[in-house]
Amino acid sequence: MTALSPRVTPDGYRIAINPIQWVASDDGHLDRSLQPPLPDLLAQIKKAGFPAAVVTAPGVSLDDYKRAYADAGMLPAPAYFGTPSPEAGVPLASTLEEAKAFGARQASLGLKDTFIAVHMPPVVRPRVDTPAIGVGFDQGRLNQVIDELGKAAEVIKAEGVMPALHPHVGTWIETEDETRQTLDAIGAGTLNFGPDSGHLSWAGADVIGLFRSYRDRISIMHLKDIRLDVREASMKAGKSYPEAALAGLWAEPGNGNLDIKAMIAELGAGFDGWLIAEVDRPTMPPYESAIVSANYLRALKRPAAAA
Repeated sequence: MTALSPRVTPDGYRIAINPIQWVASDDGHLDRSLQPPLPDLLAQIKKAGFPAAVVTAPGVSLDDYKRAYADAGMLPAPAYFGTPSPEAGVPLASTLEEAKAFGARQASLGLKDTFIAVHMPPVVRPRVDTPAIGVGFDQGRLNQVIDELGKAAEVIKAEGVMPALHPHVGTWIETEDETRQTLDAIGAGTLNFGPDSGHLSWAGADVIGLFRSYRDRISIMHLKDIRLDVREASMKAGKSYPEAALAGLWAEPGNGNLDIKAMIAELGAGFDGWLIAEVDRPTMPPYESAIVSANYLRALKRPAAAA
């Protein structure tokens, strides 16, 4: 029997999907209750053309989770761990306990990499109300976020899984400066870089410049597209995060305005990480959105190494 592989061609990338287009809700957020049962969702994802996926499945045991993937002929892909925002008041010990369990679960699934980010604040969310411009920046709070995220990263790495920083609009690690501060403070031995083409672009980051600075630390990437005209109009109108989503900010890879191929090319011929499609709000029904995303990622080829 041929071993399963997340590569569709020898010169292609390891590709997967985080299928959140199935849970995009009418209010511009995500509603996990909309997600099909795990076996049904995996069957649709495989039919769409993806060899691997990361699916959040609350209440599903690890054994049942593995069995569902095996039955579907699919591979699990790197997941996402979030440290609490300082406003949540969660004890650090609790966060580290969760990080340890998360890392152990990922290792049990055969994964070597994972995203790590800070969650949005639990109630008052200034960067959700006014997204992508670094509103409310506070160096002291950022230092706390970096410290706690770094400690969680150490715990996850101890389980055999390398965490990669995932900047995200709406959180306290949103901007290019906050991204650079976090990566520089924690360091390459503990933290890789797991960028998101859409979130960084929405926040106005120099994505190519970031990739050039931290190329050797990029191990996984969320690949998504946005419509820059919607970004500009939404920011000018002061739209919130969900309002921008409802206005049509997000798009399937290749259907927006980002030069995704240039971003990936900056990773170089030696990049051997994961490219994970993620469409926060699809422009078409979820299954069709997955097909478009799979076709785009399957067509990507690794650049030839320099002679």
